[in-house]
Amino acid sequence: MNDTFTAYDPATLPAPVVAYLDAHDEKRYADVAALFAPGATVLDDGKTYEGIEAIRAWSEKSSAEYTYTSTRIGQRTADGSQVVVRVRLDGNFPGGTVVLRYRFTLHAGLIADLAIEV
Repeated sequence: MNDTFTAYDPATLPAPVVAYLDAHDEKRYADVAALFAPGATVLDDGKTYEGIEAIRAWSEKSSAEYTYTSTRIGQRTADGSQVVVRVRLDGNFPGGTVVLRYRFTLHAGLIADLAIEV
């Protein structure tokens, strides 16, 4: 996958990616967890969360730590199973603004892995 991003366009992304981003932004934690495969992993802030219950708990905790807004600013897709979405967060965390890359690996219509990176 190259490092070239296009403008964010939800109509061109796989449904589980858009559903995850929407559910996460709307703090619908059960919906977030339901989008992951049973053995899925999330890598965020140097920690790995494995399994649906751990991912649900992570999504609740990570959303409650700071107050922020998120703006989806770019995307790239390799083959439909590898998707990266760039998201700018503005909030009350150290630094105030950060651009993150949400790297999704999809399998059988679910999120198999998610890595959130700077």
